[in-house]
Amino acid sequence: MNDSRVDGVINSICKKGCRYVNTILSDEKAQQSCRELLQLNTSDQSIVIDELKSVMSVYDQTGSCGA
Repeated sequence: MNDSRVDGVINSICKKGCRYVNTILSDEKAQQSCRELLQLNTSDQSIVIDELKSVMSVYDQTGSCGA
């Protein structure tokens, strides 16, 4: 795993906003077409998805981001 590359992909996806992240997390087709995720191997993609879920759990708790 290349931590800096994974971190870069996470940051790039997050910069697009929480609604975009929610789309990536809830829609497999969106995941498959996400340019950022396509840069990574399957293992690193899973790491990114898990980290995005963790990040978004904060929004779920605070209610500050709509779907």
